[in-house]
Amino acid sequence: MNTILRRIILAGLFVVPFIPFFVSSSLFFPFITTKAFLWRAVVEIVFGAWVVLALASPEYRPRGSKLLWSLLIFIAIIGLADLFGAAPAKSFWSNFERMEGFVSLLHLGAFFVVIGSVFREREWRWWWNTSLIASVLMVFYCAFQLLGSVQIHQSGTRVDGTFGNAAYLAVYMLIHIFIALIYFIRTERGNFLRWVYGALLVGQVVILYYTATRGAILGLLGGLLLVALLNITNRESARIRKASIVVIVGFVILILGFFSIRHTSFVQKSPVLSRFASISSAELKTEGRSFIWPMAIEGIKERPLLGWGQENFNYVFDEHYSPKMFRLEPWFDRAHNIFLDWGVAGGLLGLLSYLALYAFFLWSVWKDASLTRLERSLLTGLMAAYFFHNFFVFDNLGSYILFAALLAYMHSRIGRASVLARTVTQTTVNIAMLPVALLTILALYFVNGKPLTANADLIKGLQASQGGAAGTSVAMNYLESAYKGSRLGRPETVEWVANSARNILSSDITTEEKNKYFEFAKKAVVGQATELPTDARYQLITGSFLSSTGYPDDALAYLTRAQKLMPGKQQVYFELANALIAKQDYKGALVYLKQAYEMAPEYTEAQVIYLTGAIYAGENALATSLIKDLPADTIAKDDRVANALFSTGKYADLVAILKQRLNLEPGNAQVYASLALAYAKAGDRASAIATLENLETKNLVPKDQVEGYIKDIKSGNF
Repeated sequence: MNTILRRIILAGLFVVPFIPFFVSSSLFFPFITTKAFLWRAVVEIVFGAWVVLALASPEYRPRGSKLLWSLLIFIAIIGLADLFGAAPAKSFWSNFERMEGFVSLLHLGAFFVVIGSVFREREWRWWWNTSLIASVLMVFYCAFQLLGSVQIHQSGTRVDGTFGNAAYLAVYMLIHIFIALIYFIRTERGNFLRWVYGALLVGQVVILYYTATRGAILGLLGGLLLVALLNITNRESARIRKASIVVIVGFVILILGFFSIRHTSFVQKSPVLSRFASISSAELKTEGRSFIWPMAIEGIKERPLLGWGQENFNYVFDEHYSPKMFRLEPWFDRAHNIFLDWGVAGGLLGLLSYLALYAFFLWSVWKDASLTRLERSLLTGLMAAYFFHNFFVFDNLGSYILFAALLAYMHSRIGRASVLARTVTQTTVNIAMLPVALLTILALYFVNGKPLTANADLIKGLQASQGGAAGTSVAMNYLESAYKGSRLGRPETVEWVANSARNILSSDITTEEKNKYFEFAKKAVVGQATELPTDARYQLITGSFLSSTGYPDDALAYLTRAQKLMPGKQQVYFELANALIAKQDYKGALVYLKQAYEMAPEYTEAQVIYLTGAIYAGENALATSLIKDLPADTIAKDDRVANALFSTGKYADLVAILKQRLNLEPGNAQVYASLALAYAKAGDRASAIATLENLETKNLVPKDQVEGYIKDIKSGNF
């Protein structure tokens, strides 16, 4: 039995290095969820087998080490932070986009315990080399991306492998570069494997370069520089001392050389080098981190002890959102700095316990006398490079697994004998097998099976909603099934239920089906807003849904709450105005639009919407003033301005705008038709007919159709 259990554990652990390659288009957020569901299932099976094996054989029980205790303390502190945080259920489950939360932290802890208890140096050598083999496959995959044979998923020229994100691929390569270096130096000269490791290093560095991820590339350079500095006084090898000096001098030349050519066309035309050349104080002031890092610090100050709980950065973001952030993505759920992220999630206790993992890893490295000075330096350089990279991004499943494996590796090397050495009878082991098996099955079902089904239903629903009336009916069933199927991902499902409402309710399905969907959607969005009463995003979603489906009075209650929770977000004011416009309270709507505009007058979207509101409210002087501040092309191309002018009977102004648009889009038949209608409404039938005749002259619309339009204008039927 022990042999079978050990084989199950080894099989599962050796599957782990290949998890990054799994991507299923049948899942929502396929690059994240496919890997995460597989990872969790593997860990649950392996952990269940290990529990029974550890009961039967003391040699496989956890050994004591500072790394083990620091990890357990970290997990315990974050667990408390989640429990007493802003949204405990959300903190536990996370969502489909991230697939983290406390449930993932538990899996990482279980992985650490199992691999750190079962593996000895021989198994570790096999496992790290298996992971290097996986990185070889990733290098080849990325090479095909560079050659254009395989799509780069994130868009652009930054390779992303099977991670779907260049930064995620970058940290994967970064860690494997150092692992390959360690095994390169451990392999004797003349051994063919040394050449293999060398070739792999070249490939990994090339792919890291083409990710154009500045944090990871600078982390690699800084990590290698640290390795060289640590080996200037290496007493074990004169050759290494000399090589270290060469590396340091080389770095100085590299840095000075790059600064001297950073403005040349060669650098500026390079997608990678230009990203480094563009680093400046001006750039740093306009990018997202310049806004969200101060937010995170304020969030830590507000809850310094245990923080807000995992997945709750959005509460800090809502409270401290700056109107100047309109150029950036609308919602941030991370600080893009792993240390600030853990500070927000777990407070200072959480941050310090996380930093302790790095500290005890390095302590373990330098305490391990069996490692050479160069090996210790490389492991130190690896952790320094990883630390630097994480200062500008956040972790993902791929880096979390490798980080946990590194911690477990050092734990297994220096861990003391298990204090749980008491013999357990075979009868006890046999009795324990049933509840362990049952708990494993329950974990597989509730942690993976149900959420996986709900995830697949969500993507099926979104796909089916594009298929006409028949597809809409199917989509409704899938979306409802996804909502009811799992707590994990429910907020995202609710968001898509609300987003899909307009298309579904305006489709050709029966009135009975529309009413059924509306009742379900309303219950879902209102329920989510009730469950997360201090989450501005879901108050906004609920208010927008109710406003767009004909319930502006109900919508105002949620939108007003969203405004209080997130006073700096212009989108909230836009939606408040929409709800009031639906009530034909144009003056009231204009008050909110003015507030949104004055927050950031340079925000073009706010300018256009404010202009539209002024037109509806009959504030002609204000509208004229706003028009002067906007580029003519912007006004001409925006249908909202044209619709407002048409709805309020300002046909002469509408004609002027449409003529401008016609100059920009001379081949757009719809613009001709709209201009003709505007002329007709303004009483200038001759110009309307002449505009329609241009449609026929330019062969934009068939002759009989043009004649029909002209007939309608002459008869006044328009």
